[in-house]
Amino acid sequence: MSKQGVSAVTAILSLGIVGACVDTSEPEEVAAYEQGLLEEFVDAIPNNFPIPNSNGAAASYSVTTAPRVALDNEFFTPQGTNGRDCGSCHAAEDGWSITPTTVTLMFLASAGQDPLFANNLDTDTPSCDMSTVAKRWNCTTMLRQGKFTRKVAPPATRDYDVTAVSDPFGISTTSSLWFFRRPLPTANFKSHTVMWDGANTVGTNLRDGLIKQARGNVTGAQQGAPASDATIFAIVDYEMGIGHAQTHGIGTGTLQAQGAHGGPEAAVEQPLVAGRFDLFDAWKKAGSPHRRAVYRGQEIFNNVNAASGRRCGGCHNAANNGQNVAGTLFDVGASNPEHANADMAVFTITQRGTGVVKRSTDPGQGIRNGAFADINKFKTPNIRGLSARAPYFHNGIARTLREVVEFYEESLGFQFTAQEEDDLVAFLEAL
Repeated sequence: MSKQGVSAVTAILSLGIVGACVDTSEPEEVAAYEQGLLEEFVDAIPNNFPIPNSNGAAASYSVTTAPRVALDNEFFTPQGTNGRDCGSCHAAEDGWSITPTTVTLMFLASAGQDPLFANNLDTDTPSCDMSTVAKRWNCTTMLRQGKFTRKVAPPATRDYDVTAVSDPFGISTTSSLWFFRRPLPTANFKSHTVMWDGANTVGTNLRDGLIKQARGNVTGAQQGAPASDATIFAIVDYEMGIGHAQTHGIGTGTLQAQGAHGGPEAAVEQPLVAGRFDLFDAWKKAGSPHRRAVYRGQEIFNNVNAASGRRCGGCHNAANNGQNVAGTLFDVGASNPEHANADMAVFTITQRGTGVVKRSTDPGQGIRNGAFADINKFKTPNIRGLSARAPYFHNGIARTLREVVEFYEESLGFQFTAQEEDDLVAFLEAL
């Protein structure tokens, strides 16, 4: 059968079938298989092709390679020496991020020898012993959470010092911080901030920022020589042309029914403008109670929460996208130590001159620009296609969208009734 003859659903299911056959009791004898992401099975999927997730189905839409989403171009071609490509960490079936389930299945399918696990790039420690399957499994506890390493030194010009470190892996020092992050989706790009901490932002030019990011990925994560301009531009133009969004919901059916405007085509065509979400305005009086719940959740998102004086759309102010129009980064408390898992480092950061202290599991923007005021600030991500790419926040501390809502209630003082929580979750699941 040709590549084109293998369906996307078969590709996804084959992961579980192959992975279930791996016998780790004989680690030296286990055969390695291909990684099993969609790019390994098919050259393209049709625009708007629905891929199931826990809340229904989502799809992608490519303007650049229409009427299909190409999976055989520069984005999916290893540009370096270790076999990784951009798609290794940004999978179409995972909303252009990658999920813990997918990473774990990739491990099982390859006995931990897929390029994703190559060269100790994202192992728990830089020199972790990867000589057997069992050791590779034990070395990849963070990667199997869908989190990738960041080792960052505070900039020379700064107004703070890292004065203490507690690192369960024993790698971080006060001059070199070691932590782990979820990959942002490479779809629905609108605002100019590039990466969680803005590290690759170039002024207010999104394309220039993505070019900077792509160059760094080739020489870093893919361990290659600098790629040609033609290759880098092809990668970036492809990324900028991808929309991704939920297409079907459990109970709601298609998210374009009865005048609604869900789905990836609308997502990619949406201009970057400040405004409310209006995707589901037509469902205000829908006959379906599920559709009415999505509409009510949309309005909860759009409007001020009386208890907190805040609104979700205050930070996520890009209409029908959810990024921040100005590219502003915010501290919502996700890096606060009280939300840390046992496998997260905690850094104590002291402002020079004042002695004011912040503690953090990931300093965010402040680790890049040296500003104490920007410690723990992160990019406001797009919120289309959320259902395909759990867990959430830069460090994956929310496993579900309900946990996201509960986090904001605890961290920022939002107060919702049980019905309002249900409605807001229904809206987020429909994006």
